[in-house]
Amino acid sequence: MTSPAPHPSMLPAQAAWVDALAAPVLVVVGERLRYVNAAAVELLQAESARELLGRSVQDFVHPLDSHRVLARLRRAEAREGVNPPTSVRVFDCKGNELTLVMTSAPVDCDGEHGALTTCLDMTERVAMEQRLRRTDEDFRRIMDTMQDVFYRTDAQGITRYVCPAVKNVLGYSAEEIVGLPAAAFYPDPAERDALVAAIREHGFVRDFPGRMRRKDGVIIDISISTQALRDERGQYAGVEGIWRDISERKAMERELERLATRDHLTGLYGRRRILELLDEALERRRDRRTQSSLAVLLLDLDHFKQINDTHGHAAGDQVLRQFVDTVHGSRRGEDQFGRLGGEEFLLMLQGADAGGARHLAERIRLAVEATEFRIHAESSLRLTVSIGYAHALPEDRRSADLLERADRALYQAKRGGRNRVSP
Repeated sequence: MTSPAPHPSMLPAQAAWVDALAAPVLVVVGERLRYVNAAAVELLQAESARELLGRSVQDFVHPLDSHRVLARLRRAEAREGVNPPTSVRVFDCKGNELTLVMTSAPVDCDGEHGALTTCLDMTERVAMEQRLRRTDEDFRRIMDTMQDVFYRTDAQGITRYVCPAVKNVLGYSAEEIVGLPAAAFYPDPAERDALVAAIREHGFVRDFPGRMRRKDGVIIDISISTQALRDERGQYAGVEGIWRDISERKAMERELERLATRDHLTGLYGRRRILELLDEALERRRDRRTQSSLAVLLLDLDHFKQINDTHGHAAGDQVLRQFVDTVHGSRRGEDQFGRLGGEEFLLMLQGADAGGARHLAERIRLAVEATEFRIHAESSLRLTVSIGYAHALPEDRRSADLLERADRALYQAKRGGRNRVSP
């Protein structure tokens, strides 16, 4: 910008080199501008120095800062020393608010005492600091209200930040966790190693399953979504992300799985699951060179419908549970037991040939025949069971092949008078 033309209020000896300074310089005498250099003209968005000279400083200083600026100018004019830097809000000629750091010192101008003022435009820096402060406040507000846990670790796995929500999830305050290895809160450190390995390989993970130990020792299920942090050289510098407590969801999934695979009345495998297990057993036999023995027993309570019709379904349910307990007392520990529906049950015998299957079936039949089934506090009854068994053949490809023979055997047991075992 062009330097201002000579003016009687300028500093004659110093005007040329002061005008060349990059920093804005102003001389104030009696609250009015006597000199401004080119940088000051540009700072205040004036057309020229003449637009500024002779005007009161109060035309530019923010009203809330005016008293403080005037006091400092009077101090300089009174030769009371140099005023230290201070932050001041001013308006330029176009009405824009600026934030300046100003300092002033005594000066003589045309024989009058004045104040030589220099300033540094801090408007952008102040705006940036305000933005950073708002960003920091927003971050803290988000962290303070999060239900999930935001965390950050360094390259060594040391926790450097964790949000306050961790208190509600793990029982530890954030202060208790920061500075400790993140792996310290895993029941098995290898699970943490698997997470870090996945992040190093892919750069991030989404809904990575894991577990953590709460302060009270309880193990919880968590889901982790996180990403790797890199330093200025692109080297791995740690991780940051979010993890949440999914223990309730996992418990619900396990319960749904249990309900899908277990009979709700007896606790045995349900029809779908016991048939799946039988198919899997047949598949294993086909994959092995030496086929192991496999047999099934189909068990059907005799005249069970009469119990429901005579004593009610609650009594029938009680009898079914007692029947299952009786079979449990006779079967082998490795045998898999399931309810096909109603009063019909399937017992799968691994490693049992036809002779072994018949022997176990007879043992169960006798145990049921000897049991008193209590239906009320004062009354009980006797029951019998019909059992058909079949041994797996090399050509059996699916459970239906084996069950068809066992079902025919059961039919023969029923037709032969019930309470008997039939191959």
